Amino acid sequence: MTTPPKGGLILVTGVTGYIASWTALKLLEQGYKVRGTARTLSKAEYLKTGPFAKYASNFEIAEVADLEDDGAFNEAVKGVDGIAHIASPFHYRVADAYVDLINPAVNGTVNLLKAAKEFAGPHLKRVVITSSFAAIVEPQEPGHTFDETQWNQHSVNLAEAFKADPTNPSKQIPANEAYRASKALAERSLWDFVKTEKPSFEVAAINPVFVFGPVIHSVKDAESINTSVFLLYKYIAGLNPKVEEGAAPKAFVDVRDVADAHVRALEVEEAKGQRFLNVGGPFTWGEVVEVLRKHNKLTKNDYPPTGEVVPTYGYNTTKSKEVLGLKYTSLEDSVLATADSVEAFL
Repeated sequence: MTTPPKGGLILVTGVTGYIASWTALKLLEQGYKVRGTARTLSKAEYLKTGPFAKYASNFEIAEVADLEDDGAFNEAVKGVDGIAHIASPFHYRVADAYVDLINPAVNGTVNLLKAAKEFAGPHLKRVVITSSFAAIVEPQEPGHTFDETQWNQHSVNLAEAFKADPTNPSKQIPANEAYRASKALAERSLWDFVKTEKPSFEVAAINPVFVFGPVIHSVKDAESINTSVFLLYKYIAGLNPKVEEGAAPKAFVDVRDVADAHVRALEVEEAKGQRFLNVGGPFTWGEVVEVLRKHNKLTKNDYPPTGEVVPTYGYNTTKSKEVLGLKYTSLEDSVLATADSVEAFL
């Protein structure tokens, strides 16, 4: 078997983050022991008395101050049966695409894999990496269906052009493209590592789209809410003057379904060596506003009602349903749970 044993020790990197905190909780609920990495031990202590209180005896914290430091994960990986590598930057505060996003994502992934191969020991069966739909999506004609066979080379090309001439304003890469390039290159580094280093453990990648759902990680104020949830929060709080759709493909997945995908990719034998598009369905911000309006979650109610929505793109989630056995949360349930979890910041 190439899957960790039930009750085994699973390393969850970036455990104080949105997806990672839910993944760790799901693992604990199913009887696993969890070691979570955090930049400082104190940053993760709240988990023991907060969301993980019921399972505190099965949860431990390992300090990893900087993903990019050589040997950053050498101690954290020792003795683990499985790894969910989730720590990676997701923000649009980009001055330099490589310094702020691409290098941390790629180097963090490679450092984790090197440590896993050299220091984890013989018990390590599987490593699951959080990739993204950003590693898949490229400009396509309306009606296109996305699946796991596709790769985002477009954003990578933009990033490489910027790197070649960072002083040329025409080559400045938009922040969203920098993020997409970081995820595409980080996931590529996973598959390249497997091909060249031939580790004894198996790997899999999870590729979620825009993530909604309840927040259980520590958030001190509205501005500290993770990026995807904050965009939804802005409608709840009335911070957006109007509904902005944009032209890019938009699809959502609930954070609890993303966590389930990670757990199942660790557990399911057939998941080895595969990537999984993780999508609850397409959405528009107009639909989100209508859900919030229906449940009286808007602080201002003058957003115009949305008309009938016709999905612009398709998303093939057959593999995640058939191999991982995922059942996806509806947009209404996910948006409502998100709203309930962030109302304290209004």
